[in-house]
Amino acid sequence: MTYEFELPELGNGADEGTFVACHVEPGDVVTEGDLVAEVETDKSVIEVSAPVDGTVTEVVADLGDTVSVGEVVLRFDTDGKAAGDTSADADADDLTPAVTRLETPDEENDANESDSEGVTPAVTRIDEGTGSTEPSEASANTIDGVPASTEVLVIGAGPGGYVAAIRAAQLGLEVTLVEKDAYGGTCLNDGCIPSKALIHGADVAHEATSAEHLGISAEISVDVDRLTDWKDGVVDQLTGGVESLCRAAGVTLVDGHAAFVDDHRARISTDDGEATLSFEYAIVATGSRPIEIPRFEPDGERILDSSDALELSDAPDQLLVVGAGYIGMELSTVFAKLGTDVTVVEMFDDVLPMYDDDVSRVVRERAVEYGVEFRFGERAADWESTDDGVLVTTEAEDGTTAELTADAVLVVAGREPAADTANLEAIGIELDENGFVPTDAQGRTSRDHVFAVGDVAGEPMLAHKASYEGEVAAAAIAGQPAALDHEAMPAAVFTDPEVATVGLTREDAAERGYDPVVGRMPLQANGRALTVEATDGFVRVVADAATERVLGAQIVAPNASELIGEVALALEVGADLSTLAGTVHTHPTLSEAIMEAAADARDEAIHTH
Repeated sequence: MTYEFELPELGNGADEGTFVACHVEPGDVVTEGDLVAEVETDKSVIEVSAPVDGTVTEVVADLGDTVSVGEVVLRFDTDGKAAGDTSADADADDLTPAVTRLETPDEENDANESDSEGVTPAVTRIDEGTGSTEPSEASANTIDGVPASTEVLVIGAGPGGYVAAIRAAQLGLEVTLVEKDAYGGTCLNDGCIPSKALIHGADVAHEATSAEHLGISAEISVDVDRLTDWKDGVVDQLTGGVESLCRAAGVTLVDGHAAFVDDHRARISTDDGEATLSFEYAIVATGSRPIEIPRFEPDGERILDSSDALELSDAPDQLLVVGAGYIGMELSTVFAKLGTDVTVVEMFDDVLPMYDDDVSRVVRERAVEYGVEFRFGERAADWESTDDGVLVTTEAEDGTTAELTADAVLVVAGREPAADTANLEAIGIELDENGFVPTDAQGRTSRDHVFAVGDVAGEPMLAHKASYEGEVAAAAIAGQPAALDHEAMPAAVFTDPEVATVGLTREDAAERGYDPVVGRMPLQANGRALTVEATDGFVRVVADAATERVLGAQIVAPNASELIGEVALALEVGADLSTLAGTVHTHPTLSEAIMEAAADARDEAIHTH
């Protein structure tokens, strides 16, 4: 028997709504009470459940259609019922579908009052005026550990998400943090922390075997598997710390995947099933993922991404690296120091193409000293397996090709935002041309109650930038004054030597209308650099000639990532060159180069000319 399912009474005087979701398709077997569709009125979103047991034969309404009460939206075949409701055929016309209504703040109907047709909906009231959520017993989730409602839903537990969650909880908000993979995100698990751990191990190995000119000789062996185990221990300690900090702050942690259903609900998928979570505010912190090159999709064996490279139990004899950006150069240096023959293929004409030529040159020349070979102006076009590894075909701009052999290929062509995992289209958020979520100075998206932070919210893709944005978003939700300021956002590349920048370059300053003045201090003139054999580098400070206000700096030096903090502080407080040059720095230290560069910009340098 065919049962025509007509749209039931919607309550609150509404006689029509928009068909916004359908949870079944023809062929699906449903039981009375199963959620089958959702209809949005100007006051609420209605969850409509199946009135009978049966098999769906037709979805009559299309998503986005305006449907009226009494209009047929679905058809069921009740002859082969999913459960034994023998009265369904006889009494189908008398059945009243189960309805769940998500009310908006201006609705005054009491959840315990029956509507005009005698149906008592199960209600989750979202009170935007008070920030409280009061789910009825009928709408509570059955998945253990997933609450029915929360004030703030944070999607993603990377440096942006977990920091946002902790700060929001510290500010007195009820917070639920959903993470589908590992707490700490890419940075703690597959990026910043494990790569720096391996960089340290590779540096120790290299220094132990390259100091004969100092009268120090050693023969060593590197157990890469043990090095990787040590790296994993560091990662485990930090990720465990993230979970502990979240719980200590009162954050509810959910292991699962979150995707928006509508403006104030998300579907949470866990190993135990699915549940719906109502929220007042949301923070999207879904991060980024490696860009894949066609024909070079990672397989974990011959074609590796950066995560695969960090898990190798042995250093390959030959490694072909595709990409000379910051990840490519960091890992190329690591494997070269561990004894691997490394070849880097890069379409641009130098390493670190986002930096000035004098910065890139220092890093490239040092890498060449470690045995890294570069092939600039070429792209990886194709590859095939061989008995010993891979054969890669590269192609130059003029069309000429070359064949290169290696044990494996490491593809590090950059990263792209993972903005497509949270179903943002369900709440009307559109991405920009680069796939990022547009936000304002507080991290707010085009939906006032939804924020985005970290890699998904735009360049620069930096962990500390994500954390900063997470704190700002949490403060904004709590009603505190907060705004983003990326002008003093430092960045670092952990190559050898390290590269760190903050603020404006000379060219940037000129484009902004400043009359830039530049001071420079080469490390050849720095006593500490000489004692640690690290004279290939410099400190450059950029300021406004008229006011001497510090505008930026570029540092190529050991521990540049640490040194840049001084200039970042100068930008943050609006310091001028005389402040940097007049601050007494400990001797002998690399930080003296910052003082000297600032003095040089004022034509007052003592140790340069």
